[in-house]
Amino acid sequence: MQFHAVVMAAQRPGIVNELAAEAGVSHKCLIEIAGKKLVEHVLDNLDRASEIKQITVVIDNIAVLGDVPAFVRLQQAGKARAIEARTDLFSSYLAAIEGDGMFPTLVTTADNVLLSPEMIAHFCTEIGNSGCDAAIALTPKEILLAKYPDGQRRFHEFADGEYSNCNLYALTSERVVNAARVFQTGGQFAKSLYRVLKAFGLWNAFAYRFSLYSLDKAMTRIGKRFNMTAVAVRMPFPEAPIDVDNARSKKLATEILLGQHAA
Repeated sequence: MQFHAVVMAAQRPGIVNELAAEAGVSHKCLIEIAGKKLVEHVLDNLDRASEIKQITVVIDNIAVLGDVPAFVRLQQAGKARAIEARTDLFSSYLAAIEGDGMFPTLVTTADNVLLSPEMIAHFCTEIGNSGCDAAIALTPKEILLAKYPDGQRRFHEFADGEYSNCNLYALTSERVVNAARVFQTGGQFAKSLYRVLKAFGLWNAFAYRFSLYSLDKAMTRIGKRFNMTAVAVRMPFPEAPIDVDNARSKKLATEILLGQHAA
């Protein structure tokens, strides 16, 4: 399967990112670690993945990408473009995939600097084998912490274990568009209990809160809720859930990248 990759790089309106302020740049995606800007690490790895045919960067100020060599190179080659972010995630996503032949899409974030072609290949292969409408990448807690004890502090708990989100998603058909509308009201979705309950239903929210279902059963129920098939792809890569969210994760991601370059 050949995917259209959508990279979410916009800042939330009215929010000044602390890491960006410390680095003296306008956007978090422009922070430099291990010799490259955050978004540049992501773009280079997407470009190296044979499963990616096209890249769209969603950002609130397209002009800043003129200072990102990887984006300029890919834009000139006709493989990448940028669009202006809309007022919410859903509208931004729709704008990114506007036009024919834009599915399947792979969605990630501009701070997902450890995303690698190997991770992308594994994720896309599992999606192709499952024939799903939507997928989310998750790494089991034990895989992450065995190599990086400080790699993550929050996990999604299910009856069969705990998992960390990898900021990697796939949408393979138009059926997922209606499901994605739950994010249309803007803001941080998970921080609004009302929006979570309205989207997923009281029982599903209750079951998640008390870890009543296994991960796969939970995904099956979510799929039925939105009239689609949804799967969780387990990522066997301890680096997959580590992005640049704060000073701690920035330090860890930098150490990992420098170690990879040295190797």
